[in-house]
Amino acid sequence: MSSFIAICIWAISANVIAVIPWARPYRLHWNLARLLVLVLPVVLYYIGQQHGVLWLGVALAVAVFQLRLMLRHMYRQAMEKRRAR
Repeated sequence: MSSFIAICIWAISANVIAVIPWARPYRLHWNLARLLVLVLPVVLYYIGQQHGVLWLGVALAVAVFQLRLMLRHMYRQAMEKRRAR
């Protein structure tokens, strides 16, 4: 599978997860988003190996843009845990 297909599958998955309603299956939505965050480094590594640093940076920028709410949520959780110590 080429890295182009891998990132397309990742992006389509991110968009499908984004339309899951937040009201009832709240945990499902965030757990699937966490799964996307875990898979992302593998896909980015694959892109970097095949196409170089420029396309790696482009893919990383797109991924951060798509997951900005999830990353913000994870950052807040980490900071709350850090302050609790």
